[in-house]
Amino acid sequence: MEFTINALANRHVAGIGLGLVLALGAALPNAASAQDAWPDGPVQFYVPASPGGGTDAVARIIADTLQQQQETPFIVVNAPGGGGAVAAEQVRNADQDGRTLLFFHTGLLTAYHTGAYPNDPLAEFTTLALMPVGGSYALAVPADSPFQTVSDLVDAAKADPGSISVGVQLRGSTHFMGGLLAEDSGATFRFVEAGSDSDKLVQLQGKQINAALINTSNTRQYLDTGALRVLGTIAATSARDPLTPETPSLVEQGYENALFGFDFMVMGPKDMDPALVTTIHDAMTAAVTTPSVGDQLKTFGMPVTALGQADIPGQLEQTDQRIRDTAAALGLN
Repeated sequence: MEFTINALANRHVAGIGLGLVLALGAALPNAASAQDAWPDGPVQFYVPASPGGGTDAVARIIADTLQQQQETPFIVVNAPGGGGAVAAEQVRNADQDGRTLLFFHTGLLTAYHTGAYPNDPLAEFTTLALMPVGGSYALAVPADSPFQTVSDLVDAAKADPGSISVGVQLRGSTHFMGGLLAEDSGATFRFVEAGSDSDKLVQLQGKQINAALINTSNTRQYLDTGALRVLGTIAATSARDPLTPETPSLVEQGYENALFGFDFMVMGPKDMDPALVTTIHDAMTAAVTTPSVGDQLKTFGMPVTALGQADIPGQLEQTDQRIRDTAAALGLN
C-alpha cells in the first residue's frame, strides 16, 4: 500500500485530490486480504502412513472435499517413515502460510512421550483441527491361526514368553494398545514393527507375525474373504464395534484396562497467524461435517466429529496427560 500511494504521489498526477488518495488507501487492505485469502495455492497434506490404510483413506476423503469447497488442489503426500517423524518434520519446518499441513492422529503424542519423536507436538506445532474418531482397532490373526480367542493368544504368550509376535507401530498407538493387553493379562508378547495397516495385513497373510492390531474397518474385506479372524476389539469405550457386532471387545473378555481411542489432528508449523488458524479450522470443520463425508466415514467404520476451536486446547492437554501416564506405566518413556 505504501508503494502504491507513494508512486501516485511522486507522479504528481493532475486531478488526483486527497479524497481519492484516501479512498485508494482504504480500498487496498481489502484487496490485500482477498489476495492473501487461504488457500492461495495448492495445499499439501502430509500423511505419516502408506496408501491404503485408515489414516490415508480419511485424509483423502477430507482432502477431496476441501478441494471441491475451496476450489484449490489439496494433495495427499504419503510419508510413513519414522513412525510419523518424517511427515511431522516436513510440516514443522514449513512456511506458516497454511499450505503445508500434517494430517495424523494423537499417535504423534504417543511417539513424543515414548521418545520416538523428539519434538513436543503441543509446543512445536499449531493445532488447526481436532477430530475425535469412533470405531475401534482389531486384534487380528490369520484365518487358520490356532488362536480362536484372546485367551488362547494370552495363554500361548504366558506359556512361552516372547514367542508370540504382535505387529504394531513401535512406540505408537497400537504399541500402547498391545501394552495395555499385556499389562492386564500378565502375558509377555513380542511386539514387532509392522508398519501401517496395509503392511500389517500383508505380514499377517504371509504368516510373518502371529497377530496384529489393525483398524477394524481395514479388516472387513479380509474377514469377508475368510483370510483373517478378529479375536477382539479395542477402543475408547468397552462397547462392541458395529462393524463387527459378533466380536466382543477386549474389555468384555475380561481385560478391563484395554481402553484406547484417538483423535485425528490437522497441524501446521508453530506460531501461525491466529486469523489464518481460524480460517483453516473453519474450513476443516465444514469439510468434516459435510453429510457426504460423514456418510463415507461411517461406511468406512471411522465416524469423525470436529471439536470447536475453543475446545481444542483442553482436549489436547487431557489426551497428552493420559498418553504420558500410559507411557510411564508401560515403561515406554
